[in-house]
Amino acid sequence: MNRKTVLMLFFCLMLTACGHNRQEMRDALATDTVGFDVSEADTSFSEFSDADTLVMDRELADMALPKSVDELFDEFVFTFDQSNRLQRQRTQFPLSIEEVDGDVHFLQRREWKHQSLFPDKESCTVLWNAVSQMDLTEDVTIQEATVEQINLHERIVKAYDFTCDTISRQWHLVGLRKHTFEQSPLQDFLDFYRLWVADSSYQRQHVQEPLLFILTDENAENGTIKGTIDVDQWFEFAPEMPQDVITNIRYGQDYDNRNCMILQIRGINNGLQNLLTFRRDGRGSWRLTTYEN
Repeated sequence: MNRKTVLMLFFCLMLTACGHNRQEMRDALATDTVGFDVSEADTSFSEFSDADTLVMDRELADMALPKSVDELFDEFVFTFDQSNRLQRQRTQFPLSIEEVDGDVHFLQRREWKHQSLFPDKESCTVLWNAVSQMDLTEDVTIQEATVEQINLHERIVKAYDFTCDTISRQWHLVGLRKHTFEQSPLQDFLDFYRLWVADSSYQRQHVQEPLLFILTDENAENGTIKGTIDVDQWFEFAPEMPQDVITNIRYGQDYDNRNCMILQIRGINNGLQNLLTFRRDGRGSWRLTTYEN
């Protein structure tokens, strides 16, 4: 075999190997959602080096994001949650990290790990004070938003703060904060929900009977069918409820009404949603009063 043939064979083998490596990196980019404890701020930031990330960025450079990604915060943040590349591009480094005790430190780019903002990739939860507040999800003028990861057992909230540049109209992660339930306007409801979702007996005692049940039906005159169900039927119809960590997207809604809370469970990649309305009675006890599917 002459030298030219050997070189050609070697070149073909190298191309094949590079092709496999690129595919592995694409697969890793799609699936790398390993979280980290920002309080540790160690330097073992990722399975990829900066050089690897630069290679992936160059290979994906022709995959420009549609403008709609930045028009609505939902479009941006669900893409941000899944894309390692976008997280590196749209995070303001050094990133300010505020711990529960108030200590502040800064995370460098080399310390970054892909953040999984929504533990359940199929759905997320949002807390509202009124149905009218839900229009904020379609508001293209909001400039600040926060995604909260609420750990029910540890009673800790990790808040990812985002801002939208008024000129470029691009969203960026600008800070992370950790705080306890005591620092949240949702403290009373979160402590109630923690018990309600974990203990079926407690839940049974805090479901209004009869429970107003609203079913979405496009064939109905008003698009919905209303009726009532008893507490046993509630357990038959109840959607899967998050028990360990729930999310809350803050678009700017306030929580001035401490006697009403609407828990929205909605699909991330589809239009499915469940609405659970809780109200607090005169004795200060929370109770599920309406379920809308």
